[in-house]
Amino acid sequence: METAKESVVEKYQEDAGKRQLTGFWFMVARTAAVAMAIFHLYTAVTGPVNTQNAVHLLFALPLIFLAYHCRVRDTQRIPWFDVIPILLSVVISTYYVYHFDRIIYQLGYLMPTTLDLVFGVSAILLLLEACRRAIGLAFPILVLIALAYAAFGQHLPGVWGHGGFRWDDLVATFYLGPTGIFGSLMRTSSTVIVVFIMFGALLVTTGGGDTFMRLSNAATGGMAGGPAKAATLCSAMFGSISGSTAANVATTGVFTIPLMKKNGYSARFAAATEASASTGGQILPPIMGAAAFVMADVISTSYLDIISAALIPALLFYLAIWMSVHFEAKRLGLNPIPKDQRPTLREGLFNVETLLLPLVVLITMLVLRYTPTTAAVAAYFTAMVLYLVSPRSQGTLWERVKTLPAALEAGAMTAAMIAVIIGSVAIIAAVISITGLGLKVSSLILMVSGGDVMVTLLLAMVVAIILGMGLPTVAAYMLAASVVAAAFVEAGLPSLSAHLFILYFAILSGVTPPVALAAYIGGAIAGSHWFRTALTATKISLGGFLIPFMFVYHPPLLGQGTKLEIAMAVASGVLGIIALAASTIGYFARPCSWVERGLLLFAALMLINGQAITDVVGIAVIAGIFVWQRYFSHAAKGGRPLARSPSKEPL
Repeated sequence: METAKESVVEKYQEDAGKRQLTGFWFMVARTAAVAMAIFHLYTAVTGPVNTQNAVHLLFALPLIFLAYHCRVRDTQRIPWFDVIPILLSVVISTYYVYHFDRIIYQLGYLMPTTLDLVFGVSAILLLLEACRRAIGLAFPILVLIALAYAAFGQHLPGVWGHGGFRWDDLVATFYLGPTGIFGSLMRTSSTVIVVFIMFGALLVTTGGGDTFMRLSNAATGGMAGGPAKAATLCSAMFGSISGSTAANVATTGVFTIPLMKKNGYSARFAAATEASASTGGQILPPIMGAAAFVMADVISTSYLDIISAALIPALLFYLAIWMSVHFEAKRLGLNPIPKDQRPTLREGLFNVETLLLPLVVLITMLVLRYTPTTAAVAAYFTAMVLYLVSPRSQGTLWERVKTLPAALEAGAMTAAMIAVIIGSVAIIAAVISITGLGLKVSSLILMVSGGDVMVTLLLAMVVAIILGMGLPTVAAYMLAASVVAAAFVEAGLPSLSAHLFILYFAILSGVTPPVALAAYIGGAIAGSHWFRTALTATKISLGGFLIPFMFVYHPPLLGQGTKLEIAMAVASGVLGIIALAASTIGYFARPCSWVERGLLLFAALMLINGQAITDVVGIAVIAGIFVWQRYFSHAAKGGRPLARSPSKEPL
């Protein structure tokens, strides 16, 4: 199993262009990463410095060029031409730090010097190359399209054109302006996101992933479809702190997918389950793929309000996956994991306090209205102390201490990747803002929809999925929000529900063909075709496509309303999700006919908008089908059809 894990992770890293450095450059990269981590932990305690954003990128850009190669043959070395972007990355950020007072003094009437323009162009090019190496070519191409639109959009006819900008004004806006590379979005990355990423990396590096897996197997192993349910739980817990769908699939999938296949699930269904569950980690508090922090900055609300609103929909999303794998297990007649092959609950809870107590500290401090940064750094040091002093932690005290630099390095590398993504996103956001492109797209959506809220939501869903394809969570959310959020404002939707709606469909692009990165990685581990895996993952995640419409039409699902309203909204949401999963899989109390599946889908749709009459209709249909299958259908009288062999599974 360990060999399989290593090979998959190495393949994932190779595909991502990640180096495996040794010797001098390894020490340089590790020292820089650890220094970055220590700097941000220090400023999280003492308060950020004035040049926090520039120092953040001063660490992040060189780290990306150290960690990701330009050519496959440079996997284990740094060629001479890679030293140039490493040094230039240091220079452009150092220049900004040195001239910070002048830049701040000029805000509102930027007067860039020749050196400002030279380093501004260099910063843009370095960010594009860093993004290309770290996450692929798709996102840099989008940035280039945005830059081309800003530079030449005045030549476009009609409403899509703009007044035009001088190129030096554009460079100054991107490099020196308050909404540019070193602006408010980078501030969120340098003060909040980085500390949460460090916290998650510490938990994972010190054995959190193994604890998640052990606890999940202990809790679900005795149930039908136990391995798939364990994968759902493990990916939820791991994904909520990892901040990366692809990394979640690559890390947990090498364990969960073989177990699901061994239990009787098809390779395709096993890979799709892992991809869906890993995708859900991006909408599950507390970290939500770092998007929650950016969202808080964009809509000017508190981080606690966002994660509080996101909790119920996220749990409903995982309920959809849980019920899908449950109904599939029942349809196939799969047995629980044998008792002698699964950990006991006592074994599952072993050392769990080193995970739970830091999370309790984090949530408690957020509830007490401490800043997210303060709460995260307190949780970080709680986790570190518990790991060092707990008698259940592996290794001697000195061996545990030696693990901490690896945790710092892992957190810094992830934070560096997010930093360069956010810097590039800031360029696109600035272009959309100064050209009015977001308002133009939103006006088009409203014109096509005729002001109808449902049509507006459907169009925005399509746009968000397309813009999110192949992109990390933060980039996918920010790009989609920049383009379609204004349409929701014009339609009269509250900002919080509108932005959560956008986030859901931006991250669901990870399982939606034709790109479906999460399904691609899961399919590679399982040995199934990636496109068919993506289709199956879309079916399993179908609840995620329904839930955003539910909370837009029924705000109590976001915790907005009285306790009774929230309870009723949750009840109707749970029933709707169960009905949708049963319709998708084709099993409820018994195997379903196509008519029954259609009726269950109808019932799920009736439970979307939270109106009393539609809820009653939906509940009545669900109850009627359950009673029919349980007591009156042919299967209930002894004619139940035999389940197909797992190897012939149509999904």
